[in-house]
Amino acid sequence: MTNFEPKRESKTYMMHLNAGPSSIFPLLCPVREYDWIEPWSCEMVYSRSGFAEKGCVFKTDFPDQGGKETWIVCKYEKDRAISFIRFLPDVKIVQLDIVLEEKTDHTTAASWTQVYTGLSKKGNQWIENLSDETYEQEKAVLEKMLNFYLEEGQMMKLAAHH
Repeated sequence: MTNFEPKRESKTYMMHLNAGPSSIFPLLCPVREYDWIEPWSCEMVYSRSGFAEKGCVFKTDFPDQGGKETWIVCKYEKDRAISFIRFLPDVKIVQLDIVLEEKTDHTTAASWTQVYTGLSKKGNQWIENLSDETYEQEKAVLEKMLNFYLEEGQMMKLAAHH
């Protein structure tokens, strides 16, 4: 065994969403994300309901995220919180915690926290290369897409992919 030292980094982004948690929560699902995230793609592996639920497993393959990842929903509190573990074998594990808090004006503050853990030199390098600006830009785009969908009832078309 080598004396590999895993890197761990946590990043949080606060979204301000123009709807209540009960409108937002169902959209935080691998199936419903097809409605509002361009370009979203996943392969559902296991779900009793066909949607997000505790223990739901699905796979994604986004090259800019590192490639083929397996996701599992490890926390599911309807209209309040959902957590995912994303596993990229021999590279990294990411825990994503999304917590929704309703505001008095019927909007929602949604905190998105991702904890990255490197599983190899390649994973550590990936984490080192993820700047706060990149993380914030990714989440800001998601926030725009989600608000657009909540307001317009349709997917926001991205003019150009970054």
